[in-house]
Amino acid sequence: MIPAIYTHLIAAGAALAIGATGAWWAQAQRYGLEIEKLQHQQTSADLAATRQAVQDMAAFQKGLNDALANFQATGRRNAAAQQDLDRSLRDLRGTTAGLRGDFADLPERIAGAAQPALAQYASTCTAVLQELADRGGRMAERGGEIARAADGHSADAALIREAWPKKPRRPDGGTTGSNP
Repeated sequence: MIPAIYTHLIAAGAALAIGATGAWWAQAQRYGLEIEKLQHQQTSADLAATRQAVQDMAAFQKGLNDALANFQATGRRNAAAQQDLDRSLRDLRGTTAGLRGDFADLPERIAGAAQPALAQYASTCTAVLQELADRGGRMAERGGEIARAADGHSADAALIREAWPKKPRRPDGGTTGSNP
């Protein structure tokens, strides 16, 4: 039979082992909970950063869409202004060609014309020259409009270039993405 002291020592050793194991398990549970809390905090921070990145991307996309719509509207206005200018130039060319024909034999007609015909011709020439001056003024105004529209287009293009995200440069001078 085993002396009582050994039995007590074995019981004490078993109790110590059970107690140590219980303490170790309780400590592991507490540390496990702390690790879970830290992981939850990190995940929450990552989720907040991701949400912010998505919101930033949505705002950038909206800005890009607005800039594109503005660019397209400016392009349509520029095309309409160009068509108006082309139409005015065709009208001016037609009028100029007609005047060229009228002025070709003008010296002979003036030399042989009667006084009332000269007065009527002078009146007609004055009206034609006035019409040319008016059309020239309108053409200059349209040219100014086109120049202003071109300036607006240039400003829009610069705005789009500035708004476009910049790719970081690699040490070798290239960009890190597929777009330059």
